[in-house]
Amino acid sequence: MPTSTPTPFKIAVPDEQLDWITQRVATARIPPGKDASEEEIWKTHGLPASYAAHIQEHWTKSYDWRRVEAGLNAELKQFTLPISHADEDHTIHFVHHRSSSAGAIPLLFIHGWPGSFLEVRKIIGMLTDPEEGKQAYHVVAPSLPGFGFSSYPRKAICPPWEISVILTKLMHALDYPRFLVQGGDWGSMIGRLLAIQSPESVLGLHLNFIVASPPSPIWNPFAIAKLARAYLFKGAGLTPYEKTMLERMMWWNSSEAGYQKIQGTKPQTLNYSLVDSPLGMLCWLREKIHFLVDRDAGFEWDDDEVITWAMPYILNGTAGHSEIYTVIPRAHGGSGDGEFEARLFEKMVPREVPVGVSVFPKDVG
Repeated sequence: MPTSTPTPFKIAVPDEQLDWITQRVATARIPPGKDASEEEIWKTHGLPASYAAHIQEHWTKSYDWRRVEAGLNAELKQFTLPISHADEDHTIHFVHHRSSSAGAIPLLFIHGWPGSFLEVRKIIGMLTDPEEGKQAYHVVAPSLPGFGFSSYPRKAICPPWEISVILTKLMHALDYPRFLVQGGDWGSMIGRLLAIQSPESVLGLHLNFIVASPPSPIWNPFAIAKLARAYLFKGAGLTPYEKTMLERMMWWNSSEAGYQKIQGTKPQTLNYSLVDSPLGMLCWLREKIHFLVDRDAGFEWDDDEVITWAMPYILNGTAGHSEIYTVIPRAHGGSGDGEFEARLFEKMVPREVPVGVSVFPKDVG
């Protein structure tokens, strides 16, 4: 049964904070760009100066946060709940939509970086009120500690295995003793740890990003041989699809993963700049999502959508969003001591928990 009552939450940015954001965007200095096409600059240098200037102009002349704020408050039922864990009191912000269907299943929707609770916005109606004959869900989409409108952990960095406990407590407080888990990016690892640590609470686990250790040379010698051959000989022995996905993952790790190293080692230093520059924060996030959407299928980021996507990070005003990367082991660019890797790989998700994985064309993991 619930241990405390959620408090209804409405986004209400103070006028003085909104005025500060507007002023900082309008007066932001944009460094000169390179004499090359925008697409080439995206690939070799990062976010083009021409794009930064474009989004700056749109933000100051066309973007209406109050309209967006009203829309979010009208569309999404939001709450906060105090949760105590590991000698710290957290305030967790979350979206909670209950389905009217008698057979609805509770679903915990966990975002990652550079995402937020906004990830669930476009699909929540399809989950709670699906087409006839489709399964319905009671959807809970929290902001991770230190993200969005959840509180910033001040005593210590809140690692994924502790976040999983906090989210389990959240679901139990909402009177969902057992529930499905959906996770992407960091949400996939938090969800996986949740299933490992509290399998009795998990009806099933679905991931759209999965991190795995190499197969054991003792138990899976053929698999390790295939992997080594593919790595050494540019995809030899793989199907065209496998080769494409392997090449994409290797490209990402070699060319696009620098943010993991700075966020995984010195997140506080980085965030003095990001917290002080709303445009800088947007550009930091926008550069990473550029290659993560299926542009071949015609998807492009709308200017309003880009700014709205960045606003939970801007309004939060802390380093909480980047600190999570510090658990990554030193060998992979973080400053972690190996506990995260041990917790994630040394124990398997228990057999009684069904697991599903989706891989989309532009995924990098």
